[in-house]
Amino acid sequence: MRPFFTLAVLASFSLIAATTANAKDLRKENQFLEAVAGKKLVSGETWLIITPDGKINGVGRNNAKVTGAWAWNKKFWCRNVVVGQKAFPEDCLKVKIDGNQVEFIRNKGKGDPVIYTISN
Repeated sequence: MRPFFTLAVLASFSLIAATTANAKDLRKENQFLEAVAGKKLVSGETWLIITPDGKINGVGRNNAKVTGAWAWNKKFWCRNVVVGQKAFPEDCLKVKIDGNQVEFIRNKGKGDPVIYTISN
């Protein structure tokens, strides 16, 4: 039984590594704008549109309005966002893209990831 478990774990790590290897870091603002700006990003009930002029608009869980602003800072996408009546503190996120999947990783790539699908 133990060899089967070890093989299953190794196979899952290989699959994760293969998936991660295809993701491309977006390290420059022009890469981010080309890949993401003006497109509808969807994650569960939440959808966002990040505009080229530094705005964020959309709808969050329970139909809460999402608004905010963003700026590029070195190799990170930094944003301030308000969901419903709650303002969230500024955060700078690492951004990766793989096909139509965009991964935003909080706390300069050290926090939790959120994955959005580009729907248009």
